[in-house]
Amino acid sequence: MNPAALPTMPTVRTPPSTHAPAIPTLGDVVARIAAEVATPLTAALDRVAALANSGRIDRQGLQALRDEIAGARRVGLRGQQIARFATGEVSQVVERLDLARALREVLHDQTVHANGLAIGGLPAAASAQVMGDASLVHAVLHTAAEWSAALARANVEWRVDIKPWPVHARVTCRFAHLPADEAADPARPADHMATAVHHEDALDTLDWLLLAYTAQVAGVAVSRRDSSSHTELTLEFLHTVNGTVEGASVVDIPPAAKGTMQAINGCQVLVLSAQRLTRQRLREAMQGHELLVDYVTSVAAAVQFCEDGAPQMLLYEATFQSDALQALREQLASTEPGTAVIEIMPSGQECRMGNGAGLVTRLGADGLRERLVSVMTLEMARISGA
Repeated sequence: MNPAALPTMPTVRTPPSTHAPAIPTLGDVVARIAAEVATPLTAALDRVAALANSGRIDRQGLQALRDEIAGARRVGLRGQQIARFATGEVSQVVERLDLARALREVLHDQTVHANGLAIGGLPAAASAQVMGDASLVHAVLHTAAEWSAALARANVEWRVDIKPWPVHARVTCRFAHLPADEAADPARPADHMATAVHHEDALDTLDWLLLAYTAQVAGVAVSRRDSSSHTELTLEFLHTVNGTVEGASVVDIPPAAKGTMQAINGCQVLVLSAQRLTRQRLREAMQGHELLVDYVTSVAAAVQFCEDGAPQMLLYEATFQSDALQALREQLASTEPGTAVIEIMPSGQECRMGNGAGLVTRLGADGLRERLVSVMTLEMARISGA
């Protein structure tokens, strides 16, 4: 396909050397589909016409015809995927995911489909835990891998790291879209990328448009830096949960993620609280969610309650911390599938996520209304995935 013949997608220019895609209109998508389907179908028609004239086709010509038809079919499937994401009617079940593991799975599958050809390597990555729908996160990574593999003139370099503030996991891929000997300045492609305001319109393929739509639904920010020979794509996951709920608060969860609260719907919650104000705040924070909530005012009452069956979640005031409560927590931790535990601090909005191995999650009482349900969702996801 001749990239120069493709129509240009309207873009939003960002500060120097960084291109963040605007969500394309369906008109842009239709134009791109028409451009990308025309080339393989024209070639296929020419090949069929030659076959009709000669009455013969060799094995190589038959394979080429097959590839051209498959290419046109792939464009149609991409169009269907974009139409689905454009409607916004995508049901999501949000869970805790290991981002590096998900990327490795995508790259492995891509290598298998490439008949063992190395597509790109993944170096040792930082621990990156994100909240998201597993199929959507994989779709974002798969589309990014497909887009880069189709354009790369050598192996694609992948990296996973954590942006310090706000705490967001990032996946970055870098590749050469033009051979070094054809670049204007092959000796310094990286410097050119770092300083020049440059955008390669030829890289805005249908896969790129699909990535923009998929990432928007999945809650992933997309940015791109181009040079005349190289490009670097960054996927920033806004719902990162590495020891924090920044990026996973109620206001950050995408409206389309109707299944987000399914993890706690019907959950049996035991509240250990002696303070009337704390109980009131907890009621307000959990209002509107399908929870089975029981309240007790002493550790002894909590132990007695748990003798009839362990709750799925225990919320307790920090003032109850004692050997007796620790024994109860250890008992609950030994049950299957286990009990999620959240400690309510007397004041403040600070949230410190636990690690599921003795370090309990703590949430300030002043932040209950804004963060409690999100924290409960994360903790239930942790228990479910343990």
